[in-house]
Amino acid sequence: MTLDERIKQALRKNSQWEGSAEALWAQIASQLEEKPKPKRQPLWLGTAAAAVLVMALVLQAVWSPHPPEPQLPQADKSAELRLFSTALPPIPREAVPGGGTVELVLEVHLTPAGTPSPPQLEIWQEGTEPALVIQEELDGAQLLREGVLIVQAPSEPGSYRLVVHGSVPGEGQLYAIYGEKLVEVAEPEN
Repeated sequence: MTLDERIKQALRKNSQWEGSAEALWAQIASQLEEKPKPKRQPLWLGTAAAAVLVMALVLQAVWSPHPPEPQLPQADKSAELRLFSTALPPIPREAVPGGGTVELVLEVHLTPAGTPSPPQLEIWQEGTEPALVIQEELDGAQLLREGVLIVQAPSEPGSYRLVVHGSVPGEGQLYAIYGEKLVEVAEPEN
């Protein structure tokens, strides 16, 4: 005997109701209220309503006047352009004796891959027309290690601009080196 059959048998033994399911349903069905079935709307009614709505919108758009063009406010005079400018402070010059030493601090930073250009020291004499006084090639590896260059100032009095620039490979990358300083070489004291 299967489990389903045992359950049915146990229910028959222990059930105190001795009626039939059909009789019970007939009794319940007689107590239910019958709901009226909803009537279907004809298909043409929805189409006609949409057509009337579209016609109303078209007629309203045709008969209504166009909105007036917006008018921009008229300015009495043209707007004034105001510029602000400031003068940059002069770059301080370091006073050195003729032939003395100058310490030039270098900026070293990574640069995009390219061809290395050996670092150079250029000393320009300032004046109405700058003139290149000295140009020499430098050791890039030493500049990368130290980050400072000690330069001998020119012996002639005047204003000079010391510039170091170039790019050096190191540790598998390319480094740009740059440094600049203005010096004033004083006349020798007698």
